[in-house]
Amino acid sequence: MRFKILYIGLLSFLHVFSARSQTKNSAWVDMFSYLKIKNLQTVDSKIYAQSENAFFIYDNDSGEIKKLSSINGLTGGNISNFYYHQNLRKLFIFHDGGLIEVIDSQKKIFKSPELAYNQFIPIEQKLVNQIIAREDRLYLATKYGISVYNLRQNEFGDTYYFTNVSGNLEIKSIAFFDQKIFAATVEGLYYANENANLINQSAWTKIDNNLWTDLVVFNQNLLGVKDKIVYQINTQTQNPVLNFNNDIKKLRVNDYLSIVFDKEIKVYNQNLVLQNSFNDYGFTAEHFFDATDFNNNIYIATEKHGVLQSPLQHQQYTELHPDSPLSNHAFAVDARDGILWMAYGDHFEFNPYPLYRKGLSSYQNKKWFNIPYRNFQMSDVSFVKINPIDINEVYFVSVKNGLIRVKNNQIDKIFNQNNSPLREFDTNDIRVYDIDFDSQNNLWVVQLMNPSLLKLKPDDTWETVSLSNVLPVPFRDYYGFSDMKIDDDDNIWLGSDRNFIGYNPKTQISKSFKAGLQNSAYPIVQTIDIDKDNIMWVGNREGLRILPDPQQIFNNNSVEFKPIKIIYENAVQLLMEGQNITKIKTDGSNNKWITTLGSGAYYFSEDGMQLIHHFTKENSPLPSDDIYDVAIDGSNGMVYFATLNGLIGYKGFATESGDNMDDVYAFPNPANEKRHDFVTIRGLIEGVNVKIVDIEGNLVYETTSKGGSVQWDLTAFGKYKVATGVYIALITNDDGSKTQTTKILVIK
Repeated sequence: MRFKILYIGLLSFLHVFSARSQTKNSAWVDMFSYLKIKNLQTVDSKIYAQSENAFFIYDNDSGEIKKLSSINGLTGGNISNFYYHQNLRKLFIFHDGGLIEVIDSQKKIFKSPELAYNQFIPIEQKLVNQIIAREDRLYLATKYGISVYNLRQNEFGDTYYFTNVSGNLEIKSIAFFDQKIFAATVEGLYYANENANLINQSAWTKIDNNLWTDLVVFNQNLLGVKDKIVYQINTQTQNPVLNFNNDIKKLRVNDYLSIVFDKEIKVYNQNLVLQNSFNDYGFTAEHFFDATDFNNNIYIATEKHGVLQSPLQHQQYTELHPDSPLSNHAFAVDARDGILWMAYGDHFEFNPYPLYRKGLSSYQNKKWFNIPYRNFQMSDVSFVKINPIDINEVYFVSVKNGLIRVKNNQIDKIFNQNNSPLREFDTNDIRVYDIDFDSQNNLWVVQLMNPSLLKLKPDDTWETVSLSNVLPVPFRDYYGFSDMKIDDDDNIWLGSDRNFIGYNPKTQISKSFKAGLQNSAYPIVQTIDIDKDNIMWVGNREGLRILPDPQQIFNNNSVEFKPIKIIYENAVQLLMEGQNITKIKTDGSNNKWITTLGSGAYYFSEDGMQLIHHFTKENSPLPSDDIYDVAIDGSNGMVYFATLNGLIGYKGFATESGDNMDDVYAFPNPANEKRHDFVTIRGLIEGVNVKIVDIEGNLVYETTSKGGSVQWDLTAFGKYKVATGVYIALITNDDGSKTQTTKILVIK
């Protein structure tokens, strides 16, 4: 058996996404995984492959692979099933929770929310197991019954309920045969005359009391699955025709009958003669979910390799999928100099259980590079940090097993209790948390044992620091650490489940306090950042607090975090109060990205007084409003949001300071005041003065760069929008030795 891999990159979706959506979402980059494919459908010469929250379409004629995701206007939520109607040229997408999205031939996306809003059906039952098209209707086999969906009006019709003692009865599959409708349920096999009043439960006759999992019509016969046997079914008898040793996942019909098992596909002709078997040989821990045949090829939906294509005559796999990371379970991300690394852990409540075992992924030179789990076998990798002076060296933290070092895209070394000061919390359980680099390129590591603070030097030697004077007794009552930040003076700041900790390596003074963080008895500090004005920003489950000049903590016992007060609707309010904040990151303009659980991502001006963007699932391609991490690549302004529904990139404009101003430019340019809120001037040196004047030399704006970019809000010192015309940015450093100019056209 030979293997061939076909990776085809980021291409736009075929004929059904709207140009309007494409324009609206052009600032976003799809970085989802397309390796776990749940359902397949053959449409003419195309294979539609549904991943967890998106699609790709493989064209057998051209060999192209195209993607459909939230970038094209989908919600980005989990998809339970789909159906493409060839005659209507409509794609129907059924989401977990009941939302239906319909993409029509006019390239418009229509959302049908009736099922999602239905309060009488529990949300966990709003899953579609199977879809059957019949004339102008779709029949949906769901976990609550059978629903009928009108294809032309895009709305629900009748629902047929099969109740049991505990409530609604799950329908696994339905089929139309011999002018009857058959329903395979978890408690038996039913049928009714197709033209009967199917809402009336008395119209249905139960012909078997066992669990049936699938029904199909093949070669003018009705086939069904019970236990590990395929039966030929009529209203009187069920005769076994194929018997197996393994559980059957699905029956799929096209030119052939494909029987899907967890690790095998068996293909039969119309006489039920076996044509070939396709197994998972050559793949590690692979699982099959679906299969379809077309033009004497088999297409297999897999958990880890996208779609496997093979000729029906022999097993010779070709991998079909877009270039992808390993998983959509994005938990931690870091980016620098055009390179991104991502990890898939999940320890947000300090406890790594249940264990999550996945590899590592990197996006480099516009391609994905993946390190499989088998190369290091450490679970819950939940923190990542790229070496600031060597982008080819990256460190990862397993909250369960220790520290991983990657060099030149290879596992270089694993640090654990056997070769480092890392200690076991329990047997084979090393609770390691965040990491960060200081100005001397030492990597600092925090663990849930004593010594708590560890320093890994560039020569691979270690030093340890005990924080016992600021940690509770007994020590095991501590839940863990949440975030680490090292400032420009190499002071180390730690967030934890109880308080806030600072450590000065020069004086070896450590302090613990929580004054002003929140009134809760459980003050978890979830994220820390220090901006370019030396202001510390701290986020927790209940809001945001700041502390100017945090180094004063070491000499002042009366330090207190303060909220940011804003005026909203003529009342004084506290910025981000009540929000569950996961990360705060400062960009090259000293503006703040703040991510949350439940409310998406916020982008604030440097002092937090102006909201520049608020991205959610509703107004952007974000696949979830729960964001666990954010990374900013200061070299190009890209912002990456990590969610458990996938990673997505946003083309930001704020960059870090450069060495010269040879490439200064303004964007967007021209700027339309009706469409653009800001103009960003990039390519600056930190600390330069930026004056914006009109064509007559009148000053309309002035600022000092905090990084490699500044933003102008198209106003004259915030008072009023400037007039249409050409404006000039005059840029100079303190001594006037470096100057630059750039022109900006503003249109009303």
